Amino acid sequence: MTTIYQRLRSAKAGTDSGPVQWEVVVIAFLTVLLDGYDTAVLGFAVPTIAGEWNLDESAFTPALAVTNLGVVIGYVCSGRAAARFGHKRLIVTGTVAFAAGSALTVPVDSVMTLGAARLVTALGLGIVLPSCVALATDHVPPARREAVSVGVVLGITLGAVVGGLVSAPLVETFGWTSLFWVGAALPVLLLPLLVRRLPSGPVSRSASPTAAADPALRRLFEQGMAKWTVLLWCLALLMYAVNYLLLAWLPTMLTKGYGFTAAQAPVGVSMIAMGGVLGGLLLIPLCSRFGAPRALAGMVVVGVVFLAAASQVDAGRVVLLAVLIVAGAGIVAGVVGLTALAVSLYPAAVRTTGVACAAALGRVGSIVGPAVGGGLIALGMSSRNILLLSAVPVAIGAVLVFAFVVRARRMAHPALPASEYAEPA
Repeated sequence: MTTIYQRLRSAKAGTDSGPVQWEVVVIAFLTVLLDGYDTAVLGFAVPTIAGEWNLDESAFTPALAVTNLGVVIGYVCSGRAAARFGHKRLIVTGTVAFAAGSALTVPVDSVMTLGAARLVTALGLGIVLPSCVALATDHVPPARREAVSVGVVLGITLGAVVGGLVSAPLVETFGWTSLFWVGAALPVLLLPLLVRRLPSGPVSRSASPTAAADPALRRLFEQGMAKWTVLLWCLALLMYAVNYLLLAWLPTMLTKGYGFTAAQAPVGVSMIAMGGVLGGLLLIPLCSRFGAPRALAGMVVVGVVFLAAASQVDAGRVVLLAVLIVAGAGIVAGVVGLTALAVSLYPAAVRTTGVACAAALGRVGSIVGPAVGGGLIALGMSSRNILLLSAVPVAIGAVLVFAFVVRARRMAHPALPASEYAEPA
């Protein structure tokens, strides 16, 4: 039997026990990248749609919230669905669903129909991510699982970067509906690759075949893991709330408080997301050098400092965008690092459920975050004050990450607690 701590040590210092199946990892990454684009695209379109429909941007809060609600439902269902149908079928089905939902968004003419189309999209988005992470990490040696999980989840952020960069020329040339046509067409183009090249069955390197896909939620709370599962969920709630508040409302805040046009504003989201890509890439060597808890703590503190600084910047757009890049590096690193923690904490038998539940609690935050942001905008709070206030949950998240740092130091003592979660060697 080995403890979590010993598995973490072996993941850092151990030798690889087999080849990396990079084709599976790359396909999972591409799927998650399109997931990230379709997740963020409504935020890019809101300023333009609001102008065409003669509505205030805050009127789109329900549509933004229902997107994240649908993703939560998808996450919650993904563990048991993957156990029954397999990761490949779930990924293909989810990709078809979010492509169809994006196409259904094109003809909408009210916030209500927009919300309905986004719910279909979100259900597909929700069932894709946990299975992509689980399938990719099942096809690499234990020593590479943390790095691969971070890399796959970075697809979400890179998708938002791509969306922010292409949204302005697409909207100016073809109108806001073009954003959703792209969100429908690209997954359809990816489907043949998913059907032909993804493996049909799960591969488990550390669990017996009978236990390889146990979706039982109770196993996340057994043998001393309850407090760390709850702590991970709280951390996810806070980090996702701020991340998705910014994805949803930063374009609006930049137009209202910083003088950006509706076409220019999505660039701000791209800077957050671009910083997130850089932060996620930096997180991989930092985890190897200092361990995941300490690396996450440092990155989240950076997010707090620079997000607060963005609320005070008054030195031009270039400086503001540079500050947003660094803030995004810290905030998004805190988001993607949660998946690495979940992959490390939970054995293969419940890895899909562990990743999905952490992501689901994060998505609860992603419902709360945009809802709170929309409420603050409706109340007339200034964009600068909203940004400053959003630094508070990130600061609380930093405190929670430090609890993991303390735990890691305590577990470094040779006399490890007997109650720690164990799995077969």
